[in-house]
Amino acid sequence: MFIHLLAGSLVFFIFGKAFDLEITRTFLVAGAFWGIVPDPISYVLSWAVKFNKWAHTHRDNFSHSVFMPIIVLVLAIILDSKTAIAASIAMLTHPFLDLSGIGWGVKLFYPLSKKTYKMFYNGRILTVWNQEEVDAEAGKFGDDDWVKNIYFKPNIVGASEWLSLAGFLLLVAVH
Repeated sequence: MFIHLLAGSLVFFIFGKAFDLEITRTFLVAGAFWGIVPDPISYVLSWAVKFNKWAHTHRDNFSHSVFMPIIVLVLAIILDSKTAIAASIAMLTHPFLDLSGIGWGVKLFYPLSKKTYKMFYNGRILTVWNQEEVDAEAGKFGDDDWVKNIYFKPNIVGASEWLSLAGFLLLVAVH
């Protein structure tokens, strides 16, 4: 979750440096917004927020597809926005981080494909599942207390999330 804030703000930071734009706190927070926006969109589209072992279902719609940032890019280009590319790239970091992070992967090519893709699971570089297989994995190995166990108990994933939040806040604070 917090890693999406850092990734989006870093995309905007790099974009700003590359194109000699003024890098302000607002600019970096805008990057963070574009980095995390697929999650709130998906919660609205799915009409549910689940913080149990079925939380991955928020990734089952268009918001986590590689096509969402492309649509944002096209719309922004039509509106002549120079930060359209940065917003699209920041948004694109989200499904790719979810692809390799906690959870059961993403429907990367939805709506063209309903397959779920997950990287680095059980020693495999790439796992491709249908919905029944994802549900079976979540039912068998899912954690109903994942928020508490990831964010509030010592573990490497939780540490990386909290460090990502600290990195994001530090990046914003120094600008």
